[in-house]
Parts: sequence; structure tokens; C-alpha cells
Amino acid sequence: MRKIVALICFLCGWLLTPAIAQNSPWKGINQVIGDYLAVKDALAGGDGNLALSHARELLAAVKSVAPATLTAAQRKTWLSYEPKLEYDSRHISEVNRVEHQREHFITLSDNLYKVLKGLKLNQAILYRQYCTMNKHYYLSRSEKGKDPYMGMDNCSKVADTLPAMK
Repeated sequence: MRKIVALICFLCGWLLTPAIAQNSPWKGINQVIGDYLAVKDALAGGDGNLALSHARELLAAVKSVAPATLTAAQRKTWLSYEPKLEYDSRHISEVNRVEHQREHFITLSDNLYKVLKGLKLNQAILYRQYCTMNKHYYLSRSEKGKDPYMGMDNCSKVADTLPAMK
């Protein structure tokens, strides 16, 4: 009898694990981060079509975050910024003019930074970079690289670090 109960418990745990992982706030938020970084890289390369494509993926990722998986404080933060993230993602995904995309990327970057600072769910270190030429911020996985506003290498400085929250 004990073996049967143990087997049932094991099978239930095994079957439910993918569902729990799928609804994890970590997964949704880190998908948003990955898609945001893809948009950033496309803009850094001056590729409006690629930025448009990645912004569509970002918009889908933002919409897929399940607020029910967040704590009450996280949910409040997420719900206050989600419409703003959707707005800028949508606008970047509707045009391929890099200049216009970069305008929306400014507020997208500021809002995503505020969300991530409040949620503390990023699984990798992120750097908030300040573009000294353009006077705007963006997020990056590295301390150096090409900025999305000017497309120049190493013209930004680290303004803040969001530590990995594993």
C-alpha cells in the first residue's frame, strides 16, 4: 500500500512540474527580458525590420506574463507598467523606421527598468546603461557594447546593476 501511495505521489509531482514551471513568473519575465534585449540589439545594428520582428515577440511576451503568479506587491508593480510596456512594444512593432523605434525604446527601457527593479525576478545580471551622447538609458547583459540609440560601441556607462535573482 505504501508503495502505491508513493508511486501516486511521484507521478502527480512529475505530471504537475511542467505546469508549475510553465506558470512561473520567472519564465514570463525572463522571456520579456530576452525579447527586449533582442530589440535592443536590432536597434544597435540599425535594423528596423529586425527590431519590428523582435518587438512583436516582446509584445506577445508582455501579454503572456501571468499576474496571478506574482506576489501582491509584484502584481501591483506589473499591472501599473504592463500597459506602458505593451504600448511601446506595439509601436516599435508597427513601423520599421529606426528613429521612431528608438523614440519608443527610450520609454520602454525606462519602464522595464522600473518593473525589473520592483519585481526582482531577472535570472541574469542586467546593467542599466547610460548613453552619454544621447542622454538616455537602456538595459544590457554586458557592461560594454553597442548602444541602441547611436549604434556606437562603448559610448555608454553603467548607471545601475540589477543583480541576478536566482
